[in-house]
Amino acid sequence: MKKIILNIMATTGIALVVLSFIAIYYGGSLICIDTVFQVLGLNIVIYMGMHIFNHFEYRYSVLETGLKLIYILTLVLISGRIFGWYSNISGLVLVSMTVVVFGVCMCLDTLNLLEEVNSINTLIGRDKDV
Repeated sequence: MKKIILNIMATTGIALVVLSFIAIYYGGSLICIDTVFQVLGLNIVIYMGMHIFNHFEYRYSVLETGLKLIYILTLVLISGRIFGWYSNISGLVLVSMTVVVFGVCMCLDTLNLLEEVNSINTLIGRDKDV
């Protein structure tokens, strides 16, 4: 549970930083506090769905990644309609931003996985010495 909360907060932070860069590019000067909580709520819903996705075993990792990306894009586009994001940002920019955030999160997950593999290998090496 602690890891899920950490991932939600990290993803929310990454999304807000990317959103800030896009806002600067378009000449914006602020992000409304509503947006912060909307992004947080969206990330909670996304991670609830990801928890369900993780219960299934996929034959191909590309299929799993593609399904997750489609799920996230669908939620982001629906949230854009619900929260009125399209009055400030186009759908194409929203999709691009989502893909960037997804890519960054995938890279961070890969780095975390490599760290866990190294930790396991270290433990295995200790067991062989005993």
